[in-house]
Amino acid sequence: QDSTRHYYLYCNSQDAAPANGHLTWIPEESSKYSIREHFSLAKKAAKQKIDLFHSPHYTLPLRLKCKSIVTVHDLIHIKFPQYFPGWKVKAAEFVMGKAIDKADVVITVSKTTRNDLLNRFPQAKEKTELLYNRLSEDWLQRLPDINLRDVGIEKDFLLYVGNFKAHKGIDTLVKAYGRLQSPPQLVLVGNPGAMDAKLLETVFSNNHIRMLGFADTNFLRRLYFEAMIFVFPSLYEGFGYPPLEAMCCGAPVLSSDAPAMKEILGQAAEFFRRGDADALTEKLKELIHDASARKELSDKGRVQASKFVSKESTEKLLEIYKRLI
Repeated sequence: QDSTRHYYLYCNSQDAAPANGHLTWIPEESSKYSIREHFSLAKKAAKQKIDLFHSPHYTLPLRLKCKSIVTVHDLIHIKFPQYFPGWKVKAAEFVMGKAIDKADVVITVSKTTRNDLLNRFPQAKEKTELLYNRLSEDWLQRLPDINLRDVGIEKDFLLYVGNFKAHKGIDTLVKAYGRLQSPPQLVLVGNPGAMDAKLLETVFSNNHIRMLGFADTNFLRRLYFEAMIFVFPSLYEGFGYPPLEAMCCGAPVLSSDAPAMKEILGQAAEFFRRGDADALTEKLKELIHDASARKELSDKGRVQASKFVSKESTEKLLEIYKRLI
């Protein structure tokens, strides 16, 4: 969208793509969050004589000499330290604090994240900008011709898409689902590697739960479109893409009442008290047996999701770039 500047994109070599007139892809093979990454990125930025460095995550090279922007998506390590080893919590807080102090602008992807950030790092107040994440227009494309029955997915099903880390609340979802009488199939999409071993055993022992691994965008769009209800039980989010993706495709959304989810989904979703399996069970019962309520959520969801497909966030980001350089 910006043809007045030249951009360098540092990325893992396996993701490198041919350059175009205004964008050069430069392989970066350092491990994420590593010491090597700090030195390597600073060296590359100096070599290319970068005027502005934008990190899309909460780290910045310590020896960076140019102006910089850091995007903070959430403060999960600080808000829920019980889910991580102590050293990871301390490391995340240290690295984030250094990046926030060094950056000329700190971008947060929701008001929820901004509030969390300023509660912990009040010194960032004067340089913090709110910039909501943007959904790709790919979610609005024509649906692919995929028959879900071919992969063992039944006609009516509940759907979850995301990772299976503890704060995602999958234990609440599985517990609530287990209390339903004659439930529709539950389809879980994502890498189960992070799931608790006992919970994983429960999932695989239930014949009504279908566990899928990675799914590409086309397959996800078909899943979202055909889902009876998309369920998002997360205890904490900074933004939360999957519910908006589901809304784009017409799925009725039932989400936890995590602050970011109420902020992002607005009046277009049904909510239940996060971590409360009984409350989730009751909401599921209501929606499973109320087709008109699901239709209303579907219609509202498409409208809500469309707000995040607009170019407003891109335009605002370009304005920040112009202001700094």
